[in-house]
Amino acid sequence: MAREINASVKTGAVSPAAGPPDTWWGFVKGMGPGIVVVMSWLGTGDFISASVSGSTFGYALIWTLVIATVSRYFIVSSMSKYQLCNAVGDETILDGYGRIWKGFPMFIGITTCVLGFVYVSFLTLAAATSIDALVGGVLPLGAWGIPLWAVVTAAMAFALASRRAGHFRGLEIVAQITMAVLVLCFLLALFGTGLDLPKLFGGLAFSLPPGEAGYITAASTAVGLIGAVGGSAANLLYPYLMHEKGWRGTEYRKLQRLDLRFGSFVMFGLVLAVWVVAAETLHGTGESVSSADGLASMMEKAIGPAGPPIMWLAVFFTVFNNIVTQPRVFVRMFVESLHKKRPERVERIRAKRDLSGVPDKETFSYDPLFWTVLTVIMTVPIVFSLPGMPGMVIITLLGNSVNVLTVPAIIVGLIAMTSRRSLMAEGYVNRWWETAVLVLIGAVGLWATYELCASIVTSLAG
Repeated sequence: MAREINASVKTGAVSPAAGPPDTWWGFVKGMGPGIVVVMSWLGTGDFISASVSGSTFGYALIWTLVIATVSRYFIVSSMSKYQLCNAVGDETILDGYGRIWKGFPMFIGITTCVLGFVYVSFLTLAAATSIDALVGGVLPLGAWGIPLWAVVTAAMAFALASRRAGHFRGLEIVAQITMAVLVLCFLLALFGTGLDLPKLFGGLAFSLPPGEAGYITAASTAVGLIGAVGGSAANLLYPYLMHEKGWRGTEYRKLQRLDLRFGSFVMFGLVLAVWVVAAETLHGTGESVSSADGLASMMEKAIGPAGPPIMWLAVFFTVFNNIVTQPRVFVRMFVESLHKKRPERVERIRAKRDLSGVPDKETFSYDPLFWTVLTVIMTVPIVFSLPGMPGMVIITLLGNSVNVLTVPAIIVGLIAMTSRRSLMAEGYVNRWWETAVLVLIGAVGLWATYELCASIVTSLAG
């Protein structure tokens, strides 16, 4: 017991010894990773996509959002099931991928670090732009305002992401603030625009936009949404946040499913709100949204002059939560995969420091390589906020190229892990229909990957 307490103090992890709750209020208090991960999944891209769909199709294709949300829930729940319910003692999802192919952990670790750099490049710029828009009228800094706020954002995010003790609790607080700001923002917007319930239910009932291209439009939209969430590297965040929360073993499966369902419901509601606001304010006007500035303009149409500041505040907290959550987990996966490949590295780290009582899985934060890579990922993207910096197109292509490699690996590996009786605890191996659903989502994800490859080739050729 002393060893467990010592490890908990040193790493900031929650000790799994307490066990899962057994009361309704205990379940409510015990939840946490779901909200953290959902706030990290959300970004300006999700809101822009929803506003484009709402402005272009009105309520017609909301059912595609339902399918995308359910697909993501199913994928992430399957990852969580393996981590909690495997029969071979694997502590993290990365251990499971290593059983499918020894090179899987290092492959995933490297590619997710590259993706983390790409994500932080966009997110830091978005956060800095949000702060500049909020305070620019009081503190005008001209062309150097965004780079300055990018430095401030990176410093705050790194300070939170680099904490050992209390790191997960810090993430929970940021996620809860983000959720509160977003709910307030879009409740006000919906109050301003109103809601057409008949059209909403029509959009949920697989309605199609009018015209000959209706079926093609619906299919391509659904494929794009499902493909984007089904194989996303960001899905790997949730199992690791569970691990930081201290959830271990099959007894946490019920709590995990409730937690993920609640988070998925919140995410669906927030994105739906953006979709509805866009449908009510922009559909039929010929206008659309292509940037965070467009989101602010949409909010102004919805609730007046207070709209843009509220939207910029929501954008800041959303992307800041992403910056704090994603890089740390992605770099952790890379260092963990290196430790699996070279266990002597862990022994050298232990020999240099007093890490008695610290589990091997938690030694990542004592590895100098972790801090080096994390610092690069969280600070170098500041460069892309400088005036006249043209490199974001290249970074986008790089990120898309890496995602093309990651998507098939994540989906195929997950199907293999959760379908093997030799790896899963009794009663938790996939039933035939669960495997069929995973294969279907995987097929759609692979199709989306093919489309992404084609777009990258076209971009490079152009």
